[in-house]
Amino acid sequence: MSVDPNIDMDSHDPEDGEELSDDPRIREAQELEARMRRALATKEDPLTDSETTSERLRRLDRERTQGT
Repeated sequence: MSVDPNIDMDSHDPEDGEELSDDPRIREAQELEARMRRALATKEDPLTDSETTSERLRRLDRERTQGT
C-alpha cells in the first residue's frame, strides 16, 4: 500500500465532529460549509429532475426555520 507524501494529516475533515469555533468569523464559515454540504446531491440523496442545488439549499433553510 502506497502513502501519498503530499497528504496533509492536519487538514480539516468536515465529518470529524469538531465543535464550532468560538471565533465568529470561523464559526460563520463552518456553518456555511455545513449548509452547503447538506444541499449537495449525493448518491443516497440525489437531486430531483426539477430541483437545483440552490433550490435545495433554500428548501432546506425553509424546513430548518419552520422546524424551530
